[in-house]
Amino acid sequence: MTRSVPPHQPSFDGCAGASGDGDTPVSPRDAVRAPGTGSTAVGSHPRPASAGRSGDGTGTAGSAGHDAARGTSAGTGTNEQDELPLVRVNDESKVTRVDTGQLEAVPEAGGRFSSWRARRRAAREEGAGQIGDAPGTEEDPDGTTVVRLPRSAHQRRRRRRLVTLLVSLLALIALVLVVFFSPLFATRTIDVQGATLTDPQKVEEALSGFQGVPMTRISKQDVKDSVGDVPQVKSVDVAFQPPHTISVQLHERVGVAAVEDGSSVVLVDSEGKPLSSVPAERRPDVPLVAGGTKVLSTPQFQAISEVLATLPADVLARLESASAPSGSTVELSMKDGPTVVWGDARDSDVKAQVVATLMNSEAASRSAVVDVSAPLHPVVK
Repeated sequence: MTRSVPPHQPSFDGCAGASGDGDTPVSPRDAVRAPGTGSTAVGSHPRPASAGRSGDGTGTAGSAGHDAARGTSAGTGTNEQDELPLVRVNDESKVTRVDTGQLEAVPEAGGRFSSWRARRRAAREEGAGQIGDAPGTEEDPDGTTVVRLPRSAHQRRRRRRLVTLLVSLLALIALVLVVFFSPLFATRTIDVQGATLTDPQKVEEALSGFQGVPMTRISKQDVKDSVGDVPQVKSVDVAFQPPHTISVQLHERVGVAAVEDGSSVVLVDSEGKPLSSVPAERRPDVPLVAGGTKVLSTPQFQAISEVLATLPADVLARLESASAPSGSTVELSMKDGPTVVWGDARDSDVKAQVVATLMNSEAASRSAVVDVSAPLHPVVK
């Protein structure tokens, strides 16, 4: 009886008895390294359990067959050693070759969750295949695949809005630069009209600061403030005539009286503003107010100014001088007629009509004084 080889003991010359009885020969390609041990597990087809256990000398025959099998196995070459068979462990000591026909596929788990996972896995694999074939796929030099994912609709809309906003902002900036800072609308001509008492050169000098400035940066109030320094100008109308002309219409103050200032006379308007100064012999055809330039800022001049404003043009043309001796009483001296005692400024319209009627009468031409302080009861002396 031959010695049995334990399963953990390594075989010699690449062969050993699987069951310890040496009945079945094995070749080196039948040897499979058992996991976790240093021994060699030998696999073979199942054989009857009585082989190798009988005492009728079959063990010797098995041993001889084993030697023959080893010789045959040695002649097959090393190609068979590369193909390791599938094995089945029957118990702690039995290792047999697995018949591939007996293998069965492990059934997949059932249920909704498993079906959902399967569908999701299939969709993910399909999507990965589509991305791999997309034109946005690139490969880095190190072999890494870089996929450029397409932008979503929200990202595209956001990008379009940003681009539109940027273009609009640039266009607005360009428009502002062209309109407010370019010479496209620069002022080149200033047209002054209505200058009678005013020297046009003074007005042009006052407006010279606007030459070359774009009209879009000039306001009407700026022009009025500049011309307002000219004493003869009461108000100004400004009109812009693009692209290069500013039209200025002057409304001058009207001289209603003159006051003596040494050897010259000063023409003043109804507010007492000096308009011009000329020699006494060249006095304008306006009434002379007694009191000189000092009277211009007094209530007496305001009362005289109100009376002069209500007189008809024909009476005003015959007026030589005006005075206010008592402060509230105004007296008018005619060039070729009597002195008119006006009184105060009350009922000036009625008094003006009475004076106009009496000045054209024969009685007034022979009288020295016409008193209209009580206009309903005038007195001719």
